[in-house]
Amino acid sequence: MVVDLAAARIARLVNAATNRRCITHSSHNGDADIVIALASMKLGLTEAPLDSRIEMTELRRRRSYLDGIWIDDRFKDQIASELIEARGRSSTDESADTLCSSPANDSRLGKSRQPTEKVSLILWTSGTTKEPLAVQLSAKSLHANAAAKLKAVPQKQSDLRLTMLPLSHAYARTCDFGTWLLSGCTLAVCIGYQNMVRRLKDLQPNLINTVPAVASRLLRENPDNLENLRLLGCGGAPLDPISFMEWNARRVTVIQGYGLTEAGPVISSATPTNAMPGLVGEPVEGWEIAIKQGQLFVRGPHVMLGYCGQQESTQKRMTKDGWLATGDLVERDHKTQQLRILGRVDDVIVLASGRKIYPAAIERDIEQIDGVQHALLHNGVNLELWLNLEAETDCATVRREALRVLNTRPATHNCTIHFFQPALSIKAGELTAKETIRRGRIIEQRLSNYAGS
Repeated sequence: MVVDLAAARIARLVNAATNRRCITHSSHNGDADIVIALASMKLGLTEAPLDSRIEMTELRRRRSYLDGIWIDDRFKDQIASELIEARGRSSTDESADTLCSSPANDSRLGKSRQPTEKVSLILWTSGTTKEPLAVQLSAKSLHANAAAKLKAVPQKQSDLRLTMLPLSHAYARTCDFGTWLLSGCTLAVCIGYQNMVRRLKDLQPNLINTVPAVASRLLRENPDNLENLRLLGCGGAPLDPISFMEWNARRVTVIQGYGLTEAGPVISSATPTNAMPGLVGEPVEGWEIAIKQGQLFVRGPHVMLGYCGQQESTQKRMTKDGWLATGDLVERDHKTQQLRILGRVDDVIVLASGRKIYPAAIERDIEQIDGVQHALLHNGVNLELWLNLEAETDCATVRREALRVLNTRPATHNCTIHFFQPALSIKAGELTAKETIRRGRIIEQRLSNYAGS
């Protein structure tokens, strides 16, 4: 078994190291990344995968910060070769071109040596509003969260799950990798939209998790082999109602949920029977919730152990009795009792008049305009709307449509419109791995010295 071979080699690296039981590697969403994750679980080690797409300076910083045992690409190439040999396949340049059957029923992997209350996995926050932090998650919390998600959204052993989101981040790690382990279905992995389209030439998945921009793009471009798609998970931000209903018309149920890395990440999830546009379901099994002054607080077995090496930050986020402040403003829908996300606590804009604006709702409306990838509302010298556009988009048309949306709200009548040049990117640290905006970084790097026009 390839996992056994990898585990044996990793064990030798660990034995040669001094007091280090953390495995660190640059994750490309290939089969080798899955093998390393399984081998780490088997050995009871802490795994800390790093997103290969982040800027090199940041990757080096995280690697140095964790000070783990580094698994290099040569090690992964050897795993890839062993997988090809084991499956009797010819060599290929694409490491993520095979299917992984779940080892859920393999007794050798079912008994992890990792104590359930110890750190099993370290994942970095997206850094949407602040600098990314390393979140420590236990085997117990990971299992509880994946099981709760699977209970809300059941999948069958015969299902084929295709993931194009990074396994180095919490969404895919729990909702793809974790549920795969527990359900016994088949998993195919890749990274990014174009690679997903290439995989679809050979696969007919039943389940896909993605983000709103990709969900809408799939509708527009309609690639082949989506006929068997049953469930489309959508996270990171709400999917617009029109796209939601278009997927329903195709007999595909859109499952929207909500969470954060510190919560494993799933806090709430729609189910196949109650999915509705604009709502993110009820809390999954295991959570206690409280809403104080609009902010959501949660407590339960899914919660993180803390931030790695950041005790002060941990104490600011978690109370001694286990309540985690999410930093998100929410409300319960009166009819369904599902959660509705209103925005971030620290994103509220207070105008000179004293009027408060919650930018998330306005930005979501603007992002429904054709060609707009991201919208950011910023209160600089004046209220400003900054737009990140798809290539070859007509700016004049977008400006006209954006003004129409802004003029529907009294508080944004005098908002000015601007365009990001060059475009925002993951590599520059301006977008998260889910391609959502990192507001704080963008304001600091792009807008703090902007004097208006």
